[in-house]
Amino acid sequence: MIPNLQVQDAASEVTCRATDRVTRFIARMDAHLPTLPNDAARRIFLDRQLDGWERRYARFVATDGCSEPVAVSADPPQAADFLLTIVGLAARRCALDDPGERGSHVR
Repeated sequence: MIPNLQVQDAASEVTCRATDRVTRFIARMDAHLPTLPNDAARRIFLDRQLDGWERRYARFVATDGCSEPVAVSADPPQAADFLLTIVGLAARRCALDDPGERGSHVR
């Protein structure tokens, strides 16, 4: 069986665009976090961000992607945008946990 290179190229392009969007967003988060007064404030901020992104992702899935505005019609939001963002935020949130409280914020 010969792989369909057009499908692979399209999938790679979507993944690349999603990664670029997420990278820019996470860079803004990384710039903002040090401006917060302490780790407790950072935890609260990241918990709220995670909650918001998880809700947006659930709504995105429930509406087959129609819940999110499309800024560029050729580049609509993808599920990967949400998942990579949630993973990036969760990694930063977990990095702030004390060793004894790993996962205490997970529902």
